[in-house]
Amino acid sequence: MSTELQHPDSLHQAVQAAMERWSVPGITVGILRDGQIETFGYGVASLETAYPIRPDSLLQIGSISKVFTATLIMRLVEAGKLDLDTPVITYLPELRLADATAQQTITLRHLLAHTSGLEGDRFTDYGIGDDALAKCVAEFHTLRQYTAPGELWSYCNSGFYLAGRVVEKVLGTTFEAAMKEWVFDPLGLDRAFFFAHEAIVYPVSVGHTEVEPGSSQQQVARLYPLPRCVNAAGGIISNVENLLKFARFHLGDGTVDGTPVLSRASLEQMQQPQTAAGNFAEAYGIGWALSTVAGVRVVSHGGSTNGFQAQLALVPERQFAIAILTNSDRGAAAHRDIQRWALAHYLGLKEADPEPISLPEEALARFAGTYKQQHGHTTITVVDGKLRAETVVRSVLTGEERTMPPIDMAPIGEREFIVVDGQYKGMRVDFIPAATGDKPRFLRFGGRLGDYVEQ
Repeated sequence: MSTELQHPDSLHQAVQAAMERWSVPGITVGILRDGQIETFGYGVASLETAYPIRPDSLLQIGSISKVFTATLIMRLVEAGKLDLDTPVITYLPELRLADATAQQTITLRHLLAHTSGLEGDRFTDYGIGDDALAKCVAEFHTLRQYTAPGELWSYCNSGFYLAGRVVEKVLGTTFEAAMKEWVFDPLGLDRAFFFAHEAIVYPVSVGHTEVEPGSSQQQVARLYPLPRCVNAAGGIISNVENLLKFARFHLGDGTVDGTPVLSRASLEQMQQPQTAAGNFAEAYGIGWALSTVAGVRVVSHGGSTNGFQAQLALVPERQFAIAILTNSDRGAAAHRDIQRWALAHYLGLKEADPEPISLPEEALARFAGTYKQQHGHTTITVVDGKLRAETVVRSVLTGEERTMPPIDMAPIGEREFIVVDGQYKGMRVDFIPAATGDKPRFLRFGGRLGDYVEQ
């Protein structure tokens, strides 16, 4: 259970302000400092029941699960069962990809740093059986190869499915059983699960989605579980206390209560840049997004599922971490505000977005056009010295198609832009140039690539 912070009203006010501003029904927050974990709950677990959310309530953590998968793989590397730079096909000879060169060359390092070039957002449901992940990867020949392995950073869920399947193959067990044996149990994570039937016996929150895009009115998200094949990329259900136990391990020397689990060298390797990460972060490590705030390194990962948004951020040189779980698809805006407040309040680290610059009209005009993404399209126009993005998106989980509110973006570089207002303020977008001509090859939006298709 939670203990009292030195200035609880300040944290309380910061969270309440974010909840009110972004209409988030419930938030749990955990702080790790001075080796101690403090947890708090605000709001309700469900708008329909009005049952209060608790500090120990379980919520979906989404893609923070990727860091758990990377941790599992690093344990297997140290055990001599895997190598980050050996082609994946060595462990999975039956692997078939659309691109023959990629099939022979993609490595675990590519997968864990999002540089495989694979189509990233395939959420087909292959059932809940133990063969779900194997069935999923057996159809990877239908995934598009956007770029050559190692060529370009692009956020890729399917790469983590493939990494999870490698784990299954080398251990001869399910991915979920492997995670429990190699990560959950050694780290003492007693409230970390993959399946709804495991979570439901504990205090748990449902998710909420906007009734209409951009609306403050929320409704319970009826589709709760992700397809089982997604578990290695985003399937964990947990609470802020367990997330901070995980964070404390990654801030430490690789032992838990004196028992070695992972070497300090492997922990440090995970937090070292493997590639520049476009507009998503300054760089990507092995599973971790890497950035700096006021010159101090921050190691983090977010998560997004149907009705949940999550964030875990570590400041290694200050031995500090914050975990924020929200039960709303508007929660990313709230956890951005709360994290910024916490870094400033506890550590004196004030995060500031880069100042926009001016670009001539003709420079902006070359980005105008429609860009086709995996699950929708975005039309870019020039409005008052900025770019305006109007997106039609189809949910990868429900199939519902929605027209999103327009987003205005100001230039912060020749090809990079920042959202200037609203729910996505601070999000960065960039354009990847084509080999020839003046039109872009890709729009990189939310870490995903969209093909330029027309003016």
